[in-house]
Amino acid sequence: MTPGQPEGLDGVSLEVRELRRLQALAEAWRLLAPLERPEEVYRTVVETAKRATRAVSVLLFLYRPQEDALELVAAQGLSQEKVGFKLRRGEGISWVVLEKGEPLYLADVTQDPRVIFLSGRPQPGGYLGVPLRNAEGKAFGVLSMDTAGGVGEILPEEAFWIQALAEAAGLVLARIEALELAKAEAARAQALLELSLALEAARDPLVMAKEALETLLRLTPYHAGALYLFQEGTVRPAVIAGRYPEGFPRLYEEHPIHFGEGLLGHPRLWEGPVYVEDYARFPKALGPYAESGLRSALLVPLKPEGRRYGVLALGSFGKPVPYRPEDEGVLRMVAGRLEEALERLSHLDTLSRTREAALRALARALEYRDLETKGHTERVAELSLRLGRAVGFSDPEGLRLGAYFHDLGKLALPDRILRKPAVLQAEEWRVVRTHPEVGLDILKNLPFLPKTTLNVVLYHHERWDGSGYPKGLKGEEIPLEARIFAVADVYDALLSERPYKRSWTPEEAQKELGAQAGRSLDPKLVAVFLDLVR
Repeated sequence: MTPGQPEGLDGVSLEVRELRRLQALAEAWRLLAPLERPEEVYRTVVETAKRATRAVSVLLFLYRPQEDALELVAAQGLSQEKVGFKLRRGEGISWVVLEKGEPLYLADVTQDPRVIFLSGRPQPGGYLGVPLRNAEGKAFGVLSMDTAGGVGEILPEEAFWIQALAEAAGLVLARIEALELAKAEAARAQALLELSLALEAARDPLVMAKEALETLLRLTPYHAGALYLFQEGTVRPAVIAGRYPEGFPRLYEEHPIHFGEGLLGHPRLWEGPVYVEDYARFPKALGPYAESGLRSALLVPLKPEGRRYGVLALGSFGKPVPYRPEDEGVLRMVAGRLEEALERLSHLDTLSRTREAALRALARALEYRDLETKGHTERVAELSLRLGRAVGFSDPEGLRLGAYFHDLGKLALPDRILRKPAVLQAEEWRVVRTHPEVGLDILKNLPFLPKTTLNVVLYHHERWDGSGYPKGLKGEEIPLEARIFAVADVYDALLSERPYKRSWTPEEAQKELGAQAGRSLDPKLVAVFLDLVR
């Protein structure tokens, strides 16, 4: 030792001690840094410590905040079969190390009443416990070695090695945890994005709920989930997802429940989310459901537009799921997305019903003005859809709208022509033949109308043999949707009574339709249509 150099209590200079500490830390970091899984770090730390020291036992405890306990996650020596053992707060000397965040050395463990002997037999020996710290310096675990039942002394170099392993392990585990959290957050964001897209595309509330529940089960540790719709009378899940015990869903038939009973009777249900750790201890627990193994539950109400719609519930079976704020957070988020989707669906339904009423009113107005038989437009729309489905037409809604709008251009025709009781003159007939293009001109700037609808409006008077108007198209030059509509339109017109004709019988109309096949109408479509109406 150089004269004047300060010495440690063991006679070794502080400079040498620091050099040894750094060397040990570098070696520990070299061993642990490449590891990617926490379990690999646990195992490597205790195996290395046991191999490199005279320790009888090496223990690695980690703090579990959900249970407020220290859990033994890895061990070598006398206590290795105790992995999974938990120390409640204040039990054992490891809690002293964790709470103070400083190394603790005991020359003889039998002299300290705070020591718990996992082997069950007090034996003399030395003890050294050191905290594991994260990057912020917060202790989250304890690595300890002891010689109870063996040699009674822990050498300085062994202390260096244990402290170095603890320091490296703390940083490596913190790095792995941060990486896992980042991956989990990315997976959560991806799952929520996929859910949002699925909810945007869905039109069935139960399909939406299924998507929401499956997303929740991917992002939380719960086993199963359900949607309960708020209604009078007995309640059973409208949607279920996940892993249920065999026969569990049948309990709702054998033991019906109502809102206000069981979990659906939780006093804070409609203010939720609510969490129940152990269903069997819940005051409103229903015996058959408790006996089935239902343990933990997390519920959130669905209240789109402020009305009570239903409840999303997650549950575990067999073992409890500890409460985690992140589970409640994702449940709130998913429920919010689902409520938004349900509100959008409600608005779309209102718009659809409003549009449908407007279409029917327009159809009636056109019928009254053109002296058409009442209900002609709706009947033709239905017949067009039947024929379209039979031939696999890909845009039934566009076809239906085309049926409603097909004669819109007649609104621009003067009454003296449209309602003239006599035969039209050539010039008058030329004006009538403009109504498809007038109708297209009225509708073409409406962005919600598909091309199918516009084609029906413009081309519904074209004829298979090319003698129609306004373009004189022939055969398959005429868009399929217009050919489909023409068959339905002619058939209903033949069956309808008009001021200038009697109503034909179905047999007469079908015979005439057959006669028009290949002349004014597509012969293949006529054949399919006749099969439908016969």
